[in-house]
Amino acid sequence: MALELSPGINVVSYLRYKLLKFAYERRGEVTKDDLNRLSRELMLEIERAFRCEALMPLFRAVDSHVDRVVKALETLGYAAIYDRRLGLMTRLAIHLRSPYTSPLELGISWDPYWNLPYIPATSLKGAIRSTAELTRTNCLKDLGTLEEASSVVVLDAYPILCPRDRSLVTVDIINPHYREVEGEVSEVESSPTPLAMLTVASGTAFHIAILATKRKRLSCAEEALSRLVSEALRRGIGAKTSLGYGIFKSVE
Repeated sequence: MALELSPGINVVSYLRYKLLKFAYERRGEVTKDDLNRLSRELMLEIERAFRCEALMPLFRAVDSHVDRVVKALETLGYAAIYDRRLGLMTRLAIHLRSPYTSPLELGISWDPYWNLPYIPATSLKGAIRSTAELTRTNCLKDLGTLEEASSVVVLDAYPILCPRDRSLVTVDIINPHYREVEGEVSEVESSPTPLAMLTVASGTAFHIAILATKRKRLSCAEEALSRLVSEALRRGIGAKTSLGYGIFKSVE
C-alpha cells in the first residue's frame, strides 16, 4: 500500500523517504531536471494534503504553545512588547533554501516538530533590524551589537489560522532562469526554466511574539519598539518582499 501524505505524517521525513525511493528506483542516476520534477510533484502533494479545515487542532496546539513560551519568559524577567495574531495580505516566501527540505529545494521553512511552515526568529529579527536601520531609530541598539547582547527576544512565528476552503500552502513559480551555454547566457539558444516553490497562502494568520528584558533600560520606549515591529511586518517578511510578498496586517 502506497504511503499517502496527510497532516499526521511528518513532511520532512516524507520528503526524505520519497527522495531515497526516487533515487533507488533510478539506480542513483538522477539529474537536476529529475529533481525539479520530483520537487514540483511533492509540492502539489503537500498543497493537497494541508487543507486548512484539517489543520485546526494543530493550529490550536501551536497557538497555545506560543502562549506558554511567552508566559514562561515573563516569569524570567521579560516583558511582552508584541504578542499578536496577524494575517498575511500576500503570499509568504520564507527561506528559499532550508536544510530540512534540501536537496529538493521546496523553498519554504518547515518545522519538523510541529509539521508546519513557520517564520524563523532569525528572519523576523533580521527584518526588524533592517527596518530600524532604514528609519534610523534608537531601537536599533536594543537589537544587539557586536559588543552587547540583544535586549529583545524574538520567537519563531507559527500559523494559527487559514481560510477553511483553501490550503495552507500554495505552489508558486519563480521568474524563469536561463541556462548557460559555454559560460554565457544566450537568450536565443537557451530555454527558460521556471522554478516552483512553496509559499504560505495569503489570508493565513501567524502568532508573532516579541519580548524585551526588564533587567536593563531600553534605548527606546516599548511603544516605539512595538511600532517598529509593526512597520517591519507592513514592509514584508522573507524573500521577494520587493515584489509584494510577506506583507502582514493586524487581525486583532
